[in-house]
Amino acid sequence: MDAGLAALIAGIAGAVGGIGGGAAGAFFTGRAMVRQVRDQATTEHGHWMREQRMEAYLTLLREWDRAHGELHHIWDRTAEIFLQDSIHAPEGDLEEMCNDFLDEASNAVTSTALAFERVAMLGPDSIDQASRQLEEALQGLRAVTEQRLAAPSGPAPAPRNQDWGPWNGADAGAAGERQNFVECVRQVLGKAPSASPHQILPGRSQ
Repeated sequence: MDAGLAALIAGIAGAVGGIGGGAAGAFFTGRAMVRQVRDQATTEHGHWMREQRMEAYLTLLREWDRAHGELHHIWDRTAEIFLQDSIHAPEGDLEEMCNDFLDEASNAVTSTALAFERVAMLGPDSIDQASRQLEEALQGLRAVTEQRLAAPSGPAPAPRNQDWGPWNGADAGAAGERQNFVECVRQVLGKAPSASPHQILPGRSQ
């Protein structure tokens, strides 16, 4: 083999090696870029999820407080109904007033359903569990309110219906569940969004 042919072969080999090295470099660079884009998208989704959750949690608390206030108002008004109106109003009118309050109590709780459903969809599991307990506490307040609004019987129903014991007991439990929900919210929202694959999936992520 003469010197010219040897130089030609060496040149071709060098060119092929350069092409191979360049292709490998481009491959790894491409993978790095894909990973960077994926991590950025995941982080952005984490920020979006956090904002959605924050809005949903605040909405639920606002709706829960509104329903709680309405039930408390109904309970308070029944004292006046049984103490004053029962003396002057015919039995049919008194029953109608109680039925009106029963409708209000039902509407107060029912109107929170959408807020509870949204929180359940956004998760995570710890919040889902706390929100279910919060809903049960609200239903407990509704239950004692409806019991108080049951059609009174006997000549003097007022003393029985001025007893705040049932409400106070249910309300103390409800206050505890509300505080528990707030603490769970603090833990969830206190975590900074990260480029974790788990955050790509909405709902029951951490």
